[in-house]
Amino acid sequence: MQRSSFVVVAALAGTAAFAQPAAAQDFTTATYGGSRIWAGGGVQFLSLPDIRFVGKGSTPATARRQRNSESDWLDFGGAAGGGIETALGWWGNHRVSGSVKGFWANLEDDDTSACRNQTCFVFDPTGVDIVFGPPTLQTRTSRDADYWGAQAELKFATGAPQEVKPNVYRNDYWIAGFDVRGIDQSNRLRGRFNGAQIYNYNETLDTTYYGGYVGFGGEYSFGFVPIIGSALKGSGGLFDRLGLRTYINATAGLYSADTDYNGRYFTPVGGGFSSALSQSNDELAFIGTISLETRKQIGTRTSLSLWTDYEYISSVPEMRYANTQRPTRIDDDSVFATRTMLRLNIGLGSQQLYPPPP
Repeated sequence: MQRSSFVVVAALAGTAAFAQPAAAQDFTTATYGGSRIWAGGGVQFLSLPDIRFVGKGSTPATARRQRNSESDWLDFGGAAGGGIETALGWWGNHRVSGSVKGFWANLEDDDTSACRNQTCFVFDPTGVDIVFGPPTLQTRTSRDADYWGAQAELKFATGAPQEVKPNVYRNDYWIAGFDVRGIDQSNRLRGRFNGAQIYNYNETLDTTYYGGYVGFGGEYSFGFVPIIGSALKGSGGLFDRLGLRTYINATAGLYSADTDYNGRYFTPVGGGFSSALSQSNDELAFIGTISLETRKQIGTRTSLSLWTDYEYISSVPEMRYANTQRPTRIDDDSVFATRTMLRLNIGLGSQQLYPPPP
Protein backbone atom coordinates (compact mmCIF):
# COMPACT_ATOMS: atom_id res chain seq x y z
CA MET A 1 0.00 0.00 0.00
CA GLN A 2 2.87 2.38 0.67
CA ARG A 3 4.11 2.45 -2.93
CA SER A 4 0.95 4.25 -4.08
CA SER A 5 1.52 7.22 -1.79
CA PHE A 6 5.21 7.33 -2.70
CA VAL A 7 4.60 7.41 -6.46
CA VAL A 8 1.90 10.10 -6.31
CA VAL A 9 3.80 12.34 -3.87
CA ALA A 10 7.02 12.01 -5.86
CA ALA A 11 5.25 12.91 -9.09
CA LEU A 12 3.60 15.97 -7.61
CA ALA A 13 6.81 17.11 -5.95
CA GLY A 14 8.62 16.85 -9.26
CA THR A 15 6.26 19.34 -10.85
CA ALA A 16 8.22 22.20 -9.32
CA ALA A 17 10.62 21.91 -12.24
CA PHE A 18 7.84 23.11 -14.57
CA ALA A 19 7.03 26.30 -12.67
CA GLN A 20 7.32 29.55 -14.68
CA PRO A 21 5.69 32.98 -14.25
CA ALA A 22 2.28 33.26 -15.89
CA ALA A 23 2.38 35.55 -18.94
CA ALA A 24 -0.77 34.91 -20.94
CA GLN A 25 -4.44 34.11 -20.64
CA ASP A 26 -5.81 30.60 -20.33
CA PHE A 27 -8.84 30.57 -22.63
CA THR A 28 -9.04 26.80 -22.97
CA THR A 29 -7.98 23.78 -20.98
CA ALA A 30 -4.47 24.14 -22.44
CA THR A 31 -2.23 26.80 -20.88
CA TYR A 32 -0.41 29.17 -23.21
CA GLY A 33 2.62 31.21 -22.18
CA GLY A 34 2.28 30.57 -18.44
CA SER A 35 1.72 28.06 -15.66
CA ARG A 36 -1.05 27.10 -13.33
CA ILE A 37 -1.34 24.71 -10.43
CA TRP A 38 -4.45 22.97 -9.22
CA ALA A 39 -5.50 20.99 -6.18
CA GLY A 40 -8.81 19.42 -5.32
CA GLY A 41 -10.81 16.78 -3.54
CA GLY A 42 -14.00 14.83 -4.00
CA VAL A 43 -15.38 11.32 -4.31
CA GLN A 44 -14.31 8.13 -6.12
CA PHE A 45 -16.70 5.41 -7.30
CA LEU A 46 -15.06 2.05 -8.11
CA SER A 47 -16.92 -1.27 -8.25
CA LEU A 48 -14.29 -4.00 -7.98
CA PRO A 49 -15.01 -7.66 -8.83
CA ASP A 50 -16.92 -9.62 -6.18
CA ILE A 51 -15.11 -11.77 -3.63
CA ARG A 52 -16.53 -15.32 -3.88
CA PHE A 53 -14.72 -17.39 -1.25
CA VAL A 54 -17.23 -19.72 0.44
CA GLY A 55 -18.79 -22.62 -1.46
CA LYS A 56 -22.16 -24.20 -0.79
CA GLY A 57 -23.78 -27.37 -2.11
CA SER A 58 -24.02 -31.11 -1.58
CA THR A 59 -20.35 -31.98 -2.24
CA PRO A 60 -17.07 -30.04 -2.52
CA ALA A 61 -16.82 -30.87 -6.24
CA THR A 62 -20.27 -29.44 -7.04
CA ALA A 63 -20.27 -26.52 -4.60
CA ARG A 64 -21.10 -23.16 -6.14
CA ARG A 65 -19.47 -20.00 -4.87
CA GLN A 66 -21.28 -17.65 -2.57
CA ARG A 67 -20.93 -13.89 -3.09
CA ASN A 68 -19.16 -12.67 0.05
CA SER A 69 -18.85 -9.04 -1.06
CA GLU A 70 -21.47 -6.93 -2.81
CA SER A 71 -19.76 -4.75 -5.43
CA ASP A 72 -21.98 -2.07 -6.94
CA TRP A 73 -22.11 1.65 -7.67
CA LEU A 74 -22.38 2.38 -3.96
CA ASP A 75 -18.70 1.44 -3.49
CA PHE A 76 -17.21 4.89 -3.03
CA GLY A 77 -14.66 6.80 -0.97
CA GLY A 78 -12.74 10.04 -0.78
CA ALA A 79 -10.39 11.26 -3.50
CA ALA A 80 -7.72 13.97 -3.76
CA GLY A 81 -5.44 15.19 -6.51
CA GLY A 82 -3.15 17.92 -7.74
CA GLY A 83 -0.90 18.96 -10.58
CA ILE A 84 0.84 21.69 -12.50
CA GLU A 85 0.62 22.69 -16.18
CA THR A 86 3.04 25.01 -17.94
CA ALA A 87 3.69 26.38 -21.43
CA LEU A 88 6.71 24.88 -23.21
CA GLY A 89 6.69 27.12 -26.29
CA TRP A 90 6.35 26.37 -29.99
CA TRP A 91 7.15 22.93 -31.39
CA GLY A 92 6.82 23.34 -35.14
CA ASN A 93 3.35 24.74 -35.82
CA HIS A 94 1.96 23.79 -32.42
CA ARG A 95 1.89 25.59 -29.11
CA VAL A 96 2.86 22.95 -26.56
CA SER A 97 2.11 22.74 -22.84
CA GLY A 98 3.21 20.06 -20.42
CA SER A 99 1.71 18.85 -17.18
CA VAL A 100 2.40 16.47 -14.32
CA LYS A 101 -0.54 15.41 -12.17
CA GLY A 102 -1.68 12.72 -9.78
CA PHE A 103 -4.58 11.41 -7.73
CA TRP A 104 -5.27 9.12 -4.81
CA ALA A 105 -8.51 7.57 -3.57
CA ASN A 106 -9.45 5.12 -0.84
CA LEU A 107 -12.51 2.87 -0.68
CA GLU A 108 -13.58 0.71 2.25
CA ASP A 109 -16.44 -1.78 2.28
CA ASP A 110 -17.80 -4.31 4.78
CA ASP A 111 -20.29 -7.08 4.00
CA THR A 112 -21.79 -9.97 5.95
CA SER A 113 -23.00 -13.13 4.19
CA ALA A 114 -24.48 -16.36 5.55
CA CYS A 115 -24.64 -19.92 4.28
CA ARG A 116 -27.81 -21.29 5.87
CA ASN A 117 -29.44 -24.71 6.07
CA GLN A 118 -27.06 -26.45 3.70
CA THR A 119 -23.51 -27.79 3.63
CA CYS A 120 -20.91 -25.00 3.36
CA PHE A 121 -17.30 -25.42 2.18
CA VAL A 122 -14.25 -23.29 2.83
CA PHE A 123 -11.14 -24.07 0.79
CA ASP A 124 -7.74 -22.78 1.82
CA PRO A 125 -5.72 -21.13 -1.00
CA THR A 126 -3.74 -24.31 -1.76
CA GLY A 127 -6.86 -26.48 -2.19
CA VAL A 128 -7.44 -28.32 1.12
CA ASP A 129 -11.17 -28.21 1.88
CA ILE A 130 -12.89 -27.76 5.23
CA VAL A 131 -16.51 -28.94 5.44
CA PHE A 132 -19.17 -27.29 7.58
CA GLY A 133 -22.76 -28.38 8.06
CA PRO A 134 -25.96 -26.64 9.16
CA PRO A 135 -27.15 -24.48 10.75
CA THR A 136 -25.14 -21.42 9.64
CA LEU A 137 -21.70 -20.35 8.48
CA GLN A 138 -21.47 -16.56 8.65
CA THR A 139 -18.66 -14.66 6.91
CA ARG A 140 -17.64 -11.06 7.55
CA THR A 141 -15.75 -9.53 4.60
CA SER A 142 -13.76 -6.30 4.79
CA ARG A 143 -12.19 -4.68 1.73
CA ASP A 144 -9.76 -1.73 1.78
CA ALA A 145 -8.65 -0.51 -1.67
CA ASP A 146 -6.34 2.32 -2.70
CA TYR A 147 -6.70 3.63 -6.25
CA TRP A 148 -3.89 5.97 -7.29
CA GLY A 149 -2.14 7.31 -10.36
CA ALA A 150 0.42 9.77 -11.73
CA GLN A 151 0.64 11.09 -15.30
CA ALA A 152 3.06 13.17 -17.38
CA GLU A 153 1.31 14.72 -20.37
CA LEU A 154 1.87 16.95 -23.40
CA LYS A 155 -0.82 18.99 -25.16
CA PHE A 156 -0.35 20.16 -28.75
CA ALA A 157 -2.61 23.12 -29.48
CA THR A 158 -4.41 23.01 -32.83
CA GLY A 159 -4.78 26.80 -33.12
CA ALA A 160 -4.55 30.15 -31.40
CA PRO A 161 -6.11 30.61 -27.94
CA GLN A 162 -9.85 31.17 -28.19
CA GLU A 163 -11.78 33.50 -25.92
CA VAL A 164 -15.12 33.07 -27.69
CA LYS A 165 -17.14 30.00 -26.73
CA PRO A 166 -18.01 27.56 -29.54
CA ASN A 167 -21.57 26.94 -30.64
CA VAL A 168 -21.23 23.19 -29.96
CA TYR A 169 -17.61 21.94 -29.80
CA ARG A 170 -14.15 23.20 -30.72
CA ASN A 171 -11.15 20.86 -30.70
CA ASP A 172 -8.29 22.77 -29.07
CA TYR A 173 -5.46 20.25 -28.69
CA TRP A 174 -4.16 16.72 -29.07
CA ILE A 175 -2.80 14.77 -26.10
CA ALA A 176 0.06 12.31 -25.56
CA GLY A 177 1.06 11.05 -22.13
CA PHE A 178 2.66 8.42 -19.90
CA ASP A 179 0.68 6.94 -17.04
CA VAL A 180 1.35 4.79 -14.00
CA ARG A 181 -1.54 3.86 -11.72
CA GLY A 182 -2.51 1.12 -9.34
CA ILE A 183 -5.31 -0.63 -7.48
CA ASP A 184 -4.02 -2.03 -4.17
CA GLN A 185 -6.45 -4.18 -2.19
CA SER A 186 -6.27 -5.55 1.33
CA ASN A 187 -9.11 -8.02 1.99
CA ARG A 188 -10.05 -9.86 5.20
CA LEU A 189 -12.62 -12.63 5.67
CA ARG A 190 -13.69 -13.93 9.09
CA GLY A 191 -15.95 -17.00 9.34
CA ARG A 192 -18.08 -17.96 12.35
CA PHE A 193 -19.92 -21.26 12.83
CA ASN A 194 -22.35 -21.77 15.74
CA GLY A 195 -21.00 -18.54 17.23
CA ALA A 196 -17.34 -19.66 17.17
CA GLN A 197 -14.53 -18.26 15.02
CA ILE A 198 -13.92 -20.96 12.40
CA TYR A 199 -11.51 -19.48 9.85
CA ASN A 200 -9.49 -16.36 9.03
CA TYR A 201 -8.39 -15.43 5.52
CA ASN A 202 -6.22 -12.41 4.65
CA GLU A 203 -5.10 -11.41 1.17
CA THR A 204 -3.35 -8.56 -0.60
CA LEU A 205 -4.13 -8.09 -4.28
CA ASP A 206 -2.09 -5.30 -5.88
CA THR A 207 -2.13 -4.36 -9.56
CA THR A 208 0.11 -1.70 -11.13
CA TYR A 209 -0.56 -0.34 -14.62
CA TYR A 210 2.22 1.12 -16.78
CA GLY A 211 1.42 2.58 -20.18
CA GLY A 212 0.89 5.44 -22.54
CA TYR A 213 -2.17 7.15 -23.98
CA VAL A 214 -3.26 9.55 -26.69
CA GLY A 215 -6.32 11.72 -27.01
CA PHE A 216 -7.89 15.06 -27.77
CA GLY A 217 -9.70 17.82 -25.95
CA GLY A 218 -11.39 21.16 -26.22
CA GLU A 219 -14.35 23.28 -25.26
CA TYR A 220 -18.00 22.49 -25.77
CA SER A 221 -20.99 24.67 -25.09
CA PHE A 222 -24.55 24.57 -23.86
CA GLY A 223 -24.99 28.12 -25.07
CA PHE A 224 -27.30 27.02 -27.88
CA VAL A 225 -29.81 25.66 -25.33
CA PRO A 226 -32.26 28.51 -24.56
CA ILE A 227 -33.61 29.20 -21.12
CA ILE A 228 -37.37 28.70 -21.05
CA GLY A 229 -39.26 31.88 -20.20
CA SER A 230 -39.98 35.10 -22.03
CA ALA A 231 -38.14 37.20 -19.44
CA LEU A 232 -34.85 35.50 -20.41
CA LYS A 233 -35.53 35.29 -24.13
CA GLY A 234 -32.42 36.05 -26.20
CA SER A 235 -30.09 35.90 -23.21
CA GLY A 236 -28.36 32.67 -24.26
CA GLY A 237 -28.09 29.41 -22.38
CA LEU A 238 -28.15 28.77 -18.66
CA PHE A 239 -24.38 28.16 -18.50
CA ASP A 240 -23.79 31.51 -20.23
CA ARG A 241 -25.94 33.25 -17.68
CA LEU A 242 -23.93 31.71 -14.85
CA GLY A 243 -20.56 32.50 -16.46
CA LEU A 244 -19.58 28.82 -16.78
CA ARG A 245 -17.24 27.30 -19.39
CA THR A 246 -17.34 23.58 -20.22
CA TYR A 247 -14.48 21.39 -21.48
CA ILE A 248 -13.91 17.76 -22.46
CA ASN A 249 -10.90 15.41 -22.70
CA ALA A 250 -10.95 11.93 -24.22
CA THR A 251 -7.97 9.56 -23.95
CA ALA A 252 -7.27 5.91 -24.75
CA GLY A 253 -4.19 3.87 -23.86
CA LEU A 254 -2.63 0.43 -23.58
CA TYR A 255 -1.07 -0.72 -20.32
CA SER A 256 0.91 -3.54 -18.80
CA ALA A 257 -1.11 -4.73 -15.80
CA ASP A 258 1.16 -6.45 -13.24
CA THR A 259 -0.67 -8.23 -10.41
CA ASP A 260 0.75 -9.66 -7.17
CA TYR A 261 -1.36 -11.83 -4.85
CA ASN A 262 -0.57 -13.04 -1.33
CA GLY A 263 -3.11 -15.07 0.65
CA ARG A 264 -2.86 -16.47 4.20
CA TYR A 265 -5.40 -18.85 5.71
CA PHE A 266 -5.92 -20.26 9.21
CA THR A 267 -8.55 -22.48 10.86
CA PRO A 268 -8.56 -23.87 14.42
CA VAL A 269 -10.58 -26.91 13.26
CA GLY A 270 -8.95 -30.32 13.84
CA GLY A 271 -6.13 -28.98 15.95
CA GLY A 272 -5.39 -26.07 13.62
CA PHE A 273 -4.30 -25.68 10.00
CA SER A 274 -2.66 -22.79 8.15
CA SER A 275 -1.44 -22.19 4.62
CA ALA A 276 -0.08 -19.40 2.42
CA LEU A 277 0.05 -18.85 -1.33
CA SER A 278 1.75 -16.20 -3.49
CA GLN A 279 1.13 -15.66 -7.20
CA SER A 280 1.74 -13.06 -9.87
CA ASN A 281 0.21 -12.37 -13.26
CA ASP A 282 0.78 -10.02 -16.21
CA GLU A 283 -1.97 -8.86 -18.57
CA LEU A 284 -2.43 -6.30 -21.34
CA ALA A 285 -5.06 -3.75 -20.36
CA PHE A 286 -6.95 -0.98 -22.12
CA ILE A 287 -7.95 2.16 -20.20
CA GLY A 288 -10.26 4.72 -21.76
CA THR A 289 -11.17 8.00 -20.05
CA ILE A 290 -13.63 10.79 -20.76
CA SER A 291 -13.13 13.88 -18.57
CA LEU A 292 -15.67 16.68 -18.24
CA GLU A 293 -14.88 20.03 -16.65
CA THR A 294 -17.20 22.89 -15.75
CA ARG A 295 -15.19 25.98 -14.83
CA LYS A 296 -16.16 29.19 -13.07
CA GLN A 297 -13.71 32.09 -13.11
CA ILE A 298 -13.43 33.80 -9.73
CA GLY A 299 -10.51 36.18 -10.38
CA THR A 300 -7.82 37.15 -12.88
CA ARG A 301 -5.58 34.30 -11.66
CA THR A 302 -8.04 31.85 -10.11
CA SER A 303 -10.97 29.65 -11.07
CA LEU A 304 -13.00 26.78 -9.64
CA SER A 305 -13.63 23.59 -11.62
CA LEU A 306 -15.98 20.67 -11.16
CA TRP A 307 -14.01 17.87 -12.83
CA THR A 308 -15.29 14.33 -13.47
CA ASP A 309 -13.35 11.39 -14.94
CA TYR A 310 -15.32 8.48 -16.42
CA GLU A 311 -12.97 5.50 -16.79
CA TYR A 312 -13.18 2.03 -18.31
CA ILE A 313 -10.47 -0.47 -17.25
CA SER A 314 -10.49 -3.69 -19.26
CA SER A 315 -8.47 -5.82 -16.83
CA VAL A 316 -8.84 -5.79 -13.03
CA PRO A 317 -7.87 -8.92 -11.05
CA GLU A 318 -10.59 -11.27 -9.85
CA MET A 319 -9.58 -14.24 -7.71
CA ARG A 320 -10.79 -17.74 -8.56
CA TYR A 321 -10.39 -19.45 -5.22
CA ALA A 322 -9.30 -23.05 -4.74
CA ASN A 323 -11.47 -26.12 -4.97
CA THR A 324 -10.74 -29.85 -4.80
CA GLN A 325 -9.34 -29.88 -8.36
CA ARG A 326 -7.03 -26.82 -8.36
CA PRO A 327 -5.48 -24.14 -6.13
CA THR A 328 -6.34 -20.45 -6.20
CA ARG A 329 -5.59 -18.61 -9.45
CA ILE A 330 -5.75 -15.02 -10.71
CA ASP A 331 -8.39 -14.16 -13.30
CA ASP A 332 -9.56 -10.74 -14.47
CA ASP A 333 -12.67 -8.72 -15.24
CA SER A 334 -13.46 -5.24 -16.57
CA VAL A 335 -14.73 -2.37 -14.40
CA PHE A 336 -15.97 1.20 -14.67
CA ALA A 337 -14.82 3.99 -12.37
CA THR A 338 -15.93 7.58 -11.80
CA ARG A 339 -14.03 10.27 -9.92
CA THR A 340 -15.45 13.76 -9.26
CA MET A 341 -13.42 16.54 -7.67
CA LEU A 342 -13.87 20.23 -6.96
CA ARG A 343 -10.59 21.84 -8.01
CA LEU A 344 -9.02 25.22 -7.34
CA ASN A 345 -6.88 26.50 -10.26
CA ILE A 346 -4.27 29.18 -9.57
CA GLY A 347 -2.04 30.96 -12.09
CA LEU A 348 1.59 31.35 -11.06
CA GLY A 349 3.48 34.64 -11.22
CA SER A 350 2.40 38.26 -10.96
CA GLN A 351 0.55 38.60 -14.28
CA GLN A 352 -3.06 37.64 -14.79
CA LEU A 353 -3.96 34.24 -16.17
CA TYR A 354 -7.55 35.08 -17.05
CA PRO A 355 -9.25 38.22 -18.33
CA PRO A 356 -11.27 40.15 -15.74
CA PRO A 357 -14.36 38.14 -14.79
CA PRO A 358 -17.65 39.27 -16.38
